[in-house]
Amino acid sequence: MPINITTAVDSLVELVNRKGRISLEEASKELGIPENILNEWASFLEEENVISIEYKFTTPFLIAKSTKITIDIKELEREIEVITRKLDYMLSYLEKQEIQHGMFIEDLKDIKKLIVKEASIFNQKKVNGDIVYAQKFILEYQVKILINKIKKIKKPDLVIINELKDKLEIILKRKEIFDHNLKILKKG
Repeated sequence: MPINITTAVDSLVELVNRKGRISLEEASKELGIPENILNEWASFLEEENVISIEYKFTTPFLIAKSTKITIDIKELEREIEVITRKLDYMLSYLEKQEIQHGMFIEDLKDIKKLIVKEASIFNQKKVNGDIVYAQKFILEYQVKILINKIKKIKKPDLVIINELKDKLEIILKRKEIFDHNLKILKKG
């Protein structure tokens, strides 16, 4: 008949897995083992990829591996929410801007022509209604594309988040140029 032998280290792993996340101090109290000994065990268990150790200020927390993955996914989802809010806010702001212009945009071909010229549109020295309108139109278009891309994300990962952040950064730089030129145009 097999005998189930549980060591103190097994008890620590079981406690961490049961709680998901526990401070070293709390684990010490629950198991009746000094913190310095638990800290050594936890370091070894982290090296063996059994648990993780995370520090909040100076307090070490022991985290079950499955919980760590859940926390990471939640953090990625929060990042996507923040990016989406920024894009929604920017789109709302852009849609409210009324600019006098002579440019006529009829269909996707006209948009493609603008996008081909977008580098020069965002580097214009001379500011006029058509330039600022084109900047606004391109920004709105790019924001909508990025929002749609975000809506299609099924499982966020770090690569996707970094790609979104890079695209958002480009859009934010172009928005700065647009805001500057809009201010000049309105003073005009």
